Amino acid sequence: GLRRARAPGPPPADPPALVGAPRGRSPHADGGESAWADRGRRQRCSGATLRETLSSKSFMDTGPTDQPSSDDSQASQSSRKKHHAAAHHDKTEDACFSVARAIYRLRYIFVLGWMALAVFFAPFAYQLVLRAAPMTKKPPSNTESSAAMEVFESHYQHLAILRREMVVIRCKKICPTAGTVMAKGFVQQLTDVVKRFETENPGMIVQIHSYFEFAGHHQLGENPMISTDQQAILLQWIWRVPPSSKVKAEALCDEINKEIALLNAYQDPEGLEISATGIVFLDHAMKETIIEEIPVHEISTIWLPFLILAAALKSGRMLLLALLPMPIEIMVAFGAMYFVSLKTTVVLFALMMMLMLCTSLSFDYSLFTLTRYAEERQAGEDVEPAILTVISQSGRVVVVSGCVLMIAWAAMLGLPSPFNGFCVAACSMILACVLVQLTFVPSLLAMMPFLGAPKVEKPSVNNFEQDGVDSMEAPLKDGLVNGNSHIDEVFDKARPHMTGPYFHLGGIITRTPWNVIVPLVIYLVMAPLTNRMGKNFDLQQFKFKMGHSFELTVPRTASEWKTLLAIQRDFPSSVGILMPMMIMMTGAGTTNATGSMSVANQDAFDANCQMANALIIATRGRPYALDADHFVSATFHGEEESTKLVDCNKYWEINMVRTNYLSQHLFLTHTSAHLQELWNQLVSEHSHAMLTFLFPTMDPFSPQAFELFKTVREALNQETIILRQRHPGIEFLTFSPGSVLMDLIDVTSGQLPICFVTCAFVCLTLIALWFGSALIPFKLLLTVIVPITWTYGAGLYVYEDGWLDWLNYPGLSTTADAGIDWTVPMFTLTFMMGLALDYEIFLFERVREFREEGFGDREAIQLGLAATGGTISSAGLIMALTFIAQLLGSIPVTNQMGFILVFSIVVDTFVVRSILVPAMLSIVPWTNYWPSKMPDIKYEWLKTRPRQDIHDDEDEDEDETE
Repeated sequence: GLRRARAPGPPPADPPALVGAPRGRSPHADGGESAWADRGRRQRCSGATLRETLSSKSFMDTGPTDQPSSDDSQASQSSRKKHHAAAHHDKTEDACFSVARAIYRLRYIFVLGWMALAVFFAPFAYQLVLRAAPMTKKPPSNTESSAAMEVFESHYQHLAILRREMVVIRCKKICPTAGTVMAKGFVQQLTDVVKRFETENPGMIVQIHSYFEFAGHHQLGENPMISTDQQAILLQWIWRVPPSSKVKAEALCDEINKEIALLNAYQDPEGLEISATGIVFLDHAMKETIIEEIPVHEISTIWLPFLILAAALKSGRMLLLALLPMPIEIMVAFGAMYFVSLKTTVVLFALMMMLMLCTSLSFDYSLFTLTRYAEERQAGEDVEPAILTVISQSGRVVVVSGCVLMIAWAAMLGLPSPFNGFCVAACSMILACVLVQLTFVPSLLAMMPFLGAPKVEKPSVNNFEQDGVDSMEAPLKDGLVNGNSHIDEVFDKARPHMTGPYFHLGGIITRTPWNVIVPLVIYLVMAPLTNRMGKNFDLQQFKFKMGHSFELTVPRTASEWKTLLAIQRDFPSSVGILMPMMIMMTGAGTTNATGSMSVANQDAFDANCQMANALIIATRGRPYALDADHFVSATFHGEEESTKLVDCNKYWEINMVRTNYLSQHLFLTHTSAHLQELWNQLVSEHSHAMLTFLFPTMDPFSPQAFELFKTVREALNQETIILRQRHPGIEFLTFSPGSVLMDLIDVTSGQLPICFVTCAFVCLTLIALWFGSALIPFKLLLTVIVPITWTYGAGLYVYEDGWLDWLNYPGLSTTADAGIDWTVPMFTLTFMMGLALDYEIFLFERVREFREEGFGDREAIQLGLAATGGTISSAGLIMALTFIAQLLGSIPVTNQMGFILVFSIVVDTFVVRSILVPAMLSIVPWTNYWPSKMPDIKYEWLKTRPRQDIHDDEDEDEDETE
């Protein structure tokens, strides 16, 4: 709060002789008025500067002018040096105070301005939710996938936006065949819906195929649209879904699902069951799940943070004040991100994280600011000085916290897309929270002071003298000499913190040798977690080993995923696999009339056929062994019985079937038509390149699929070298969503540790500059980096080793052999470091403030822990309960992120910040501030020190106090 400095002039007759008065001397001994004035100057440059700013100039102008005696000249010179060393901190305080005054003067503008911004951005925020996309996977530059994608897009632009959706009609009970008359009527109804969509959106639907289209017509081979056991048939359509048509495509999926629900409602127990799946269906299901589950789970769990926040604030009106900024922050941040989404993709996970950040940071920052406001009001301050103190002191911590968090998220800019959009989304929400909490909340509190804590009148000094030493906590009684009960204002402001569990814990944990023994015990207990994390980190290559599976990204409750697995199991791979591998052949064949290489000849057919056989041979005897049924190509069909290799086609035969008049119109009408469609898909427009589809029957993002991709790439490279002896320009490239993900994981797993180290260096450097302490980053390093290894070790034990599978709770169970999804460290690593530094900054800010006010090293740590203990504990619980909603969802990857964040927050709140950080700060405490100069110790009760209570030059009484 704001209070006047002690009036200049002679000191009181009997000032308190507390332990630690400079070198056992009373403030006025030998130095008279000069020594007392110098003490005032030191107080004015301490952490309580703001409270004395209003009177500091008058104090300097009217202070005593007597020269110090020769006996005290050295002490005065030392004091002037300390005053000069604090000049930089004084300037920072003055700047913060000026900003606080400006915010207070413009309070009406800030309140009305933020409300107007929220209304303006509301429609854009809604549009952002509609535009959000699932996790996009673009190949990183300078990888095999990026090179293959470049060739693919240059020859097959029309295929880049093609998607395939499927509807399966299955017998509920065993039946002769699913291809019944009733099934045909269902297919016709659903086909009419798709064709109506094509009429309204010309050019989007490319092909529509069903079992009944193939049945009863001349064709080569069996009908591919019926399952091997005849119990299910397919309706399938291929369509173009560019980003601009994504909303329309999702609308069709909704319409198809509604039609399917109506058809299933009229089926008897022995009838048919209809379900749909596909790329757009799966993406839409995940989006709908996130939009539906996150608010529901947030609402179902948010009452717990509300209770904690209300208990911490001890006021329903202040709770309302803490909740009011949240809708403003959401509207402004989401609305601003809409304009970012026009330039880059904003993923659904980014929106989810923005909501989590809004809830947690709003509550945390409200705790930091409103509890400080209540503290100032309880000290007897009026509304204006209390608000100025909140903005300049707590607001400063909020700004540093926001900067650290934004730097932590900004480290994701060093990662490939789509993490850059995720970084911008998180930083926009953090910035909105900081600005709203710094300007809107204090301004609203100034306009409506009845929302805040009431003022408590300051007790008089006589009241303190009546209370005496007996009113103080037992640990402090020995800190006074001869029962002198005079307590100055600085000491009085600290007295409310001299009680409670955190105060007593601080007295224990900062005591030697406990400040060494306890951290060592904690590190030893947590060592298995660090060791487990180390098993998934390749130190030689400096890379994380990450899990991956498509199953991790889809909701467990989504019928689309179960339908897809059933189709992959029961139908031929050529129609049942949504994400095939594409193998491109370029530079083969003969030169055409334009001088370019053409693949429309027998040489190209032979080369492509040889490539397929090489892949079959390379994968024999492996879990992912390939055969002819896994391929779709114009150059071969079926399998040779003797060699188990592909049966190569003749170019002239294929050309005749697809172009001859008799085959087109009389004998092989459907085969000719479908072969021509296949040719148009597989061969580029000018016949410069040819595609071969490879359909592996496995999760396209699974570890086994990654092994297949590596084997295929190696075999293709070898085959390219062999075939270049006959075709000098030939080249084989492979491209698929799975191979893109494999390269993306490989690149990010190498870049993430570098980004993390860079982020840690920048954040710790910022902290060192802010506090003027060169060595404090090294102390904080052990309390930030090592606990992160505990978190990931615990996550690996749960989601890779299955330590909690016995609970039978899906959110804490393993997902096949996938382990922790590769996106989890991307989204949580730097965030965890930012949160850890956030709480430590808040704690160390108060420790330094108490030290600058004259408390001893251990006493400052003890008071800092006591002053912030309840607030940080409440903030940690609120944030943990905010992220625990992710554990309640049905998407495995969000469950994993929720566990990682909750575990990290709980450990950081109740172990690291409560025990490790105070213990580390108490070891060689002068390193917490060096090279900054701290004032002489005036208050000390945790350290044995010989003291002297000097009443005059001739009467000295020596005693020893513990």
